[in-house]
Amino acid sequence: MQTTQVLTLALVSLSACTIEAQGEHLHVVGSSVNSSEQEIQSLLDVGETLHTDIAALHPPDIALDGEVRVELHGQFRQTSPYVDDQGTVHLWRFSEAEGGYRAMYAHELVHAIAYDSLVASALAESESAGFYLEGWAEYVALLVDPGKTGFPLFGFDEDVVVGHWLQQGGPTLAELRERHEELNMPCQGQAYILRASWFRYVDEELGREVVLDLAAARDGLEREAVEVVLGASLEQVDAEWADWAAARFEAYPDADAEAEAYLGRMGWYEPCLD
Repeated sequence: MQTTQVLTLALVSLSACTIEAQGEHLHVVGSSVNSSEQEIQSLLDVGETLHTDIAALHPPDIALDGEVRVELHGQFRQTSPYVDDQGTVHLWRFSEAEGGYRAMYAHELVHAIAYDSLVASALAESESAGFYLEGWAEYVALLVDPGKTGFPLFGFDEDVVVGHWLQQGGPTLAELRERHEELNMPCQGQAYILRASWFRYVDEELGREVVLDLAAARDGLEREAVEVVLGASLEQVDAEWADWAAARFEAYPDADAEAEAYLGRMGWYEPCLD
């Protein structure tokens, strides 16, 4: 590295200062390079409300994390937002149209708030756990942050997006369960919203008590335990969900045109198809 580059990096490092805000449940940390006091306070205020709303959507016997650290890392490059082994939320700034730091804020907070419970129950060791954990996190995010404008809907209606992917084909819900580690990121444009839609179906058609029992996963997330909670086989519930989602797409005004516009917005994404 040239001397001028080293000097520039050193000056940037020296000029950056930590900015943070502490609330009842969240501690938001950034720097003067990637945020501002006003933005961090806004993220704290939004996060505190999200924390309350997310906690209210979990069964009362689930141990939730009441203290969550959120770290801001500047413009999105390649690393997506995530929750680390310490339960810390790491966020990157997406475009303003996608919501900036808020693009996946609610989703990652769901993971972080339930982090202690996840570790204690070792649910992550279940082969299909990823399907349910990611599906629940995205569904809750849609419930508590219905105005989100970024991934995976990008401002389009959920019924349109889900119906579009059902028409296009691609991995089935069974495949998304059984091959979560393999398909989750390559098929993210489809997987995240399809899993969330499945949870919406369970919630709205089978009942809030059923979806909360599923989220609690008291007996694990293997097929047998899940089917006991659902009161039916996964094949039956998946088929009923598909019919339900297809009917909602058909009932949406100008669904085909909306789906075409959505597809244009997703030009960056290479779909997983049969």
